Amino acid sequence: MNFKRDLKALLFVFSLLLLLAMGVSANASVKTYHQKGYALKGGYATHFVNNGNYAYIPKYSYGASKGYYENSTYQTSSYTMNAKGGNFRRNARTSIYLPVSYNWSGDLGNPQSVAISKSGQYAYVMYPFAKTTIVRYDLWKLHSLGVDTNNMAALRMGVRNRDPQIMSAIKFGPKFDAGHGQSLALNPKTNMLWYVKMDVVSRAPSLVEVSPTTLKPIKQIKFKFSGSYSINNELAIDKNGNFYTYVKYRMQGKSAGRIVIFKGQVKNNHVTFRAIKQGLANGQGFQTQGMGYNPASNRLYFVSDGVISSVPVNKLNKLRPRDVRTTKFKTNLEFEGVAFNQAGLGYILTIRGSQLFTINNF
Repeated sequence: MNFKRDLKALLFVFSLLLLLAMGVSANASVKTYHQKGYALKGGYATHFVNNGNYAYIPKYSYGASKGYYENSTYQTSSYTMNAKGGNFRRNARTSIYLPVSYNWSGDLGNPQSVAISKSGQYAYVMYPFAKTTIVRYDLWKLHSLGVDTNNMAALRMGVRNRDPQIMSAIKFGPKFDAGHGQSLALNPKTNMLWYVKMDVVSRAPSLVEVSPTTLKPIKQIKFKFSGSYSINNELAIDKNGNFYTYVKYRMQGKSAGRIVIFKGQVKNNHVTFRAIKQGLANGQGFQTQGMGYNPASNRLYFVSDGVISSVPVNKLNKLRPRDVRTTKFKTNLEFEGVAFNQAGLGYILTIRGSQLFTINNF
């Protein structure tokens, strides 16, 4: 027996296995389907409802919510974001200040989208640039631990100090490729999470299903959307399991640009979309920042910085100007998404610092 030779062989095998283990990501076990042909089957929008134009043109310079820099991110007071314009004015107030740092300083400071469980217990927040891609916050448990408007810094302090009770209310998922990460959405029909894996704009994205329990991708469908349309990184799913995305044209004068909405389905691991023939003449804002769906009101939401518009699903293709609701907030925050629980309570995600606003009757 050559001890040195056998030891070298064992060390080589061990090193190889270690390298393989280190290289395995959450994407490794994802079932992948490659779709042939284009997903878009239904052409183009042919007419546009002349909805009100309330966009911030030009786009404002991003700022921070009160106390973010002054208190070294440990904000202690809730922040109210008042409506200043639009045809549907509602105010929003900070419900929870999300962690900004976990593994290193600022690694959770740039979330890109949010989904809310139907019960409202869980908030799923996507961090495409962090070591953990989706973080699940148990809002009920955090509230029971005193994380509320009377103790606004508790969550960030608890994560910093690794407080066992606070940490037990948070689940950190594994790292995987989320692309730009702006499209996390809950399917209310199946309770599964979905997102569109792509950069900001793409003609060949992937639609990815994620477990709300493990926070890991389950499957992905790679498809080509269209030969002529490039879609934005937006996604919403209604209570019947229909998928929605949209594109916004370039600005025209003081208008943020027209919007075309696409409605789709996923059946037998195959994606199809059709254009809603009636679009919106005036997009909600300069830059698209997400999409949402309210199961209580059955409305779709289009998010931009400082402005959110919505339309009723049952009136798509026959919208009148008054059907398009728009809220313009007095703010300079960067918006990252909107989501709703089954009762219709809305959550608006913004950054600097990362926080969830709640908004009622929206």
